[in-house]
Amino acid sequence: MMTWRSCPLRLCRALAGATLMLCLAGCGDRDTVGVQLHSRAPSGQGVLHLEITAQVAGPQTGLRYKWFSVAGGCNPQESDRPITSFKFADGATRDRVSVEVWRDGRVVGQNGIDVKLDEVRASLAALEQIPEDLRIEITAIPPYEPQGGPDTRADIAGKVGGKLASGYSVVLYARASEIWYIQPIAYASHAIRPDNTWTSWTHTGSSYAALLVRPGFEPVPRLDVLPKVGGYVVARTVVEGMRK
Repeated sequence: MMTWRSCPLRLCRALAGATLMLCLAGCGDRDTVGVQLHSRAPSGQGVLHLEITAQVAGPQTGLRYKWFSVAGGCNPQESDRPITSFKFADGATRDRVSVEVWRDGRVVGQNGIDVKLDEVRASLAALEQIPEDLRIEITAIPPYEPQGGPDTRADIAGKVGGKLASGYSVVLYARASEIWYIQPIAYASHAIRPDNTWTSWTHTGSSYAALLVRPGFEPVPRLDVLPKVGGYVVARTVVEGMRK
């Protein structure tokens, strides 16, 4: 049996080197951390946002987290908390988010996660994106007749501007006796001509509204309050009737 006293010098040096490597490896193992990422859709932040959380196994004192993505954005990009808010880039339905975990100026752990919008959330995300230059006007304004009524009738016309997508249409409302009624009949919508104008007729009222809407918009025949711009409604205008 060989003892340390009788080992050859070369073998002793080899054993000493191996012992040092094991020590360093052991020290490194004690300092590194395991990282697993999780994603969830937070409430109240819009469909393009995800909350990304890092679950860390190992010593957690003095850790800092640096977040990265391929196309989207992370906020914050660096902090001492294992969480960030990720937002998909415009038009993107998938991405990869990664994190580097740092301690004392060096990386002690890292991982990544693939994220994507499902079909429902992707369609909702598309509805959130409204081109800023879209607009609608009423150029032929019907008369001011606050009581309105089914036996009244007047012409109404207007135009739209901006980059229109295929299938956009116009929905009209007239306000009478404090209620908005769709015009001229229930569930009506009006096509936009190639020159970006539209025409129709309406029952009269005190005010008139024109909505520029996406395909799939389902108008309500009677409203207390008009829908705001957003989702299927991409532009809106309201005018008072012409007083005599």
